Amino acid sequence: MAKQDRTLLKPSVYSVVAGITYWMIFLGFAIATDIDFDTTGGQITGALATFGSFIIFYFFMGMTVHLVDVHLKGGTPTLSEAYADAKQNFGAIIFLALISTVVEIISKAVRQSSRDSDSAGGAIVLSIIASIIESIWAMLAFLLLPAIIIEDVSLGQALTRVRQISKGNFLQISIGDVGVRMVTSFIGFAVFLLVFGVVYFSFDVVGGTAGTVMGIGVGGTILCLYFAFASYLRMAYYTCLYIWAAEKMDNGPQAPAPLPLARVLHQ
Repeated sequence: MAKQDRTLLKPSVYSVVAGITYWMIFLGFAIATDIDFDTTGGQITGALATFGSFIIFYFFMGMTVHLVDVHLKGGTPTLSEAYADAKQNFGAIIFLALISTVVEIISKAVRQSSRDSDSAGGAIVLSIIASIIESIWAMLAFLLLPAIIIEDVSLGQALTRVRQISKGNFLQISIGDVGVRMVTSFIGFAVFLLVFGVVYFSFDVVGGTAGTVMGIGVGGTILCLYFAFASYLRMAYYTCLYIWAAEKMDNGPQAPAPLPLARVLHQ
């Protein structure tokens, strides 16, 4: 899909750029105000910063959902309409970001408990629990966003819709998520090797200020493009999956999968 229409990739690129800019500004603010993140005030500030980053991410991913949905229906995706759709559902996106922030805080607390645990076995169990919490919510959030954007419903209505379409499809959803993670991890490993080569060449061969600028600029750009692609790939998969599951629920198991997903499933 992205090869046919590069517009589908743009919100993911914007998301990475906006996210980096956002955290750089926050880091500058934290240094300037000397925030102590071990205090209650510092922890609240950190939670608010996380909340803001989730809003940015989900907003741009919401735009991606709109673009993919229009593309699959044979229309011409435009960024202006995608922006308007995400803006229209901004209230639901805020609630989704809020829950994601709470989940993030809980998983961090569980991981901190694992580090503080006197038992090695207990630490491993707590770490696994934190990973399970994050994985389940990530899958749920990536299904909720298509429901919110495509059907223009509240978060509560999206939860009801996702619960309905997930019945009998949870295993397939989980396997598909693992597959997407494997693909992005494989590509990520290749990207890591490429970035390592670029940085090594920049500092060892070019050297000096030019080498530093080249290493940071080129290496950073490659990483940004990879993160944008990984975000797009996962969101596009879940959008296709949601559309198919909704069609199956409304029209029966004979409902065809969207073409990109059908190719993957060999249908």
